[in-house]
Amino acid sequence: MQTEVQTAKEPKRARGKARVAALLDAAGALFGEKGYEAATMTEIAQRAGAAIGSLYQFFPSKDALAEALVNHYIEQMGGMLDEIAQRASRLPAAKLADELIDVMLRLRAEREVAMKLLNTVTSVMESRNPPRHAIRGHIAGVLRAAKPALDETRAVAGAMVINQLTRSVPQLVGAEEHGGAAIVADARRALQSKEV
Repeated sequence: MQTEVQTAKEPKRARGKARVAALLDAAGALFGEKGYEAATMTEIAQRAGAAIGSLYQFFPSKDALAEALVNHYIEQMGGMLDEIAQRASRLPAAKLADELIDVMLRLRAEREVAMKLLNTVTSVMESRNPPRHAIRGHIAGVLRAAKPALDETRAVAGAMVINQLTRSVPQLVGAEEHGGAAIVADARRALQSKEV
């Protein structure tokens, strides 16, 4: 039996938006440090410098907060990929590959938390495919912008491969004792050689 999860409230004023951003940042940091189960709503409010009532005003449950955090990551990633798509037709393949990898590196911490939430929080797990399809769709948009003659099927197939290649890059960076920088350079070359 599926339980209905209360959803986050969308802030209307700039002050509320700033508070929600601080709450999401605090939740992401605590979920990353302690894990979803161990982090408490009280700790999240304290880390954000907000009253617990303010947290519950925007996020009626920890599940709603987790879902909002995953959605926030998807929006950030989508926005960055859309910016690349706007320039993609003017970028050489090597630069395009670098920019795709750089996006993954910039959102490394957010992605790690989002992936953990997608794999552990029941309500978030139930919505697992839409976020993954959204990222794939944005990457396919970059590919179509780079090669306008590319058909949808080929763009999606290429996006799936690129997504698989780029999603491991952040973990590789942490492998300094195994030559993390060299591994990332190899990943860049592998992506640059990917023909769509």
